[in-house]
Amino acid sequence: MRVTTAIHHALHSQSDDVIRMLRLTFGLTLAIALAFAIAWPLSFITAVFTGSFLGNRSGKMPFKLLVTLLMVATTAFVSGILISSMLLNYPIVFMLVMTLIIFAVSYWSYRGGNDFVIAMLLVGFTLVPLLGILHPAIAGIVTQNFIISCGLALFITMLSHEIIPDKPDVVTAPPKPVFDVGDKVIGFQLALLSTIIIMPAMIFFFYFGLTSDLLVLVFIAILAQKPDVLIGMKGAMGLLLGNIMGGIISIVIFNALIMVPSYTFMILVFLVLISSLGRVIFSDSRLAPLYAMALNTVVIIVAKGSGEDGNAADDFYIRIFQIGAACAYVVFAAYVTTPWLSQIKAQYHQLQQKAASPQ
Repeated sequence: MRVTTAIHHALHSQSDDVIRMLRLTFGLTLAIALAFAIAWPLSFITAVFTGSFLGNRSGKMPFKLLVTLLMVATTAFVSGILISSMLLNYPIVFMLVMTLIIFAVSYWSYRGGNDFVIAMLLVGFTLVPLLGILHPAIAGIVTQNFIISCGLALFITMLSHEIIPDKPDVVTAPPKPVFDVGDKVIGFQLALLSTIIIMPAMIFFFYFGLTSDLLVLVFIAILAQKPDVLIGMKGAMGLLLGNIMGGIISIVIFNALIMVPSYTFMILVFLVLISSLGRVIFSDSRLAPLYAMALNTVVIIVAKGSGEDGNAADDFYIRIFQIGAACAYVVFAAYVTTPWLSQIKAQYHQLQQKAASPQ
């Protein structure tokens, strides 16, 4: 208790962004440490979502919201299993149903849906149904471990906010912008564009039974919800640069861990990396989004190896290829399809300028 009180007093002299950086460093390092120490299946998901929750300027989430998010994740995965079991013998109907679901989720995303909920719905309605149809026995195991990993990420997030709290007068980030009633058409068009990008990849994976590379499909589904990537070359280039940066950092870390195969050394490396990138992420630098994307890429590439044995080097470079393939596909698909919906770009930027202009 005294230690916690002392920490709280010491934090009062720090800026809001320094506190956020320290909280990100503590929480994400703890998640990575647990992922490598216990190495349960899909343990890297804990680190990925912990970094997502703590890597922004949002305030502390109420406990009820945390419970709600976990319930939504559970519902999404169970629904994915039910859909796959009911439509097991009707692949065409399955794809039609998936198209409608992906469109509905995408539309809700552009109407201001919670990012974590959107991610869970996309994973639950892409990865789980395909596994349920192609490998029914694996779908239940994936669902169970994914939910455990999500629950642990929410717990670490809550613990991090308790140990390293914001100051009472902290100014949190504004909520995710929501299209108003007059902009439903833009939301509809963006959702349609996202669906057009996701579904060909989903059909391709389903037809060829590529369950070992489903991580690519998950990345595509999530990246396709980012309007700045879909309709802006600047956003697309940012996506590529951020992931290239993350890939380079991952290669350096991976080779360092090969030379010094020590658990303690690995934790220290991540501690230094997260705190260093965190300083830029929680700054006013224009490069902050790139560093955030790079950190997320490093966590996915390196931490995903926490539960793997055997050909670690081969698996490592396969993960880099998977992320690169997902990014390249989304950028290429957006480039091909955007002229077909060219009015979205002008309307979307008008909306952004309207939201940014003083009232």
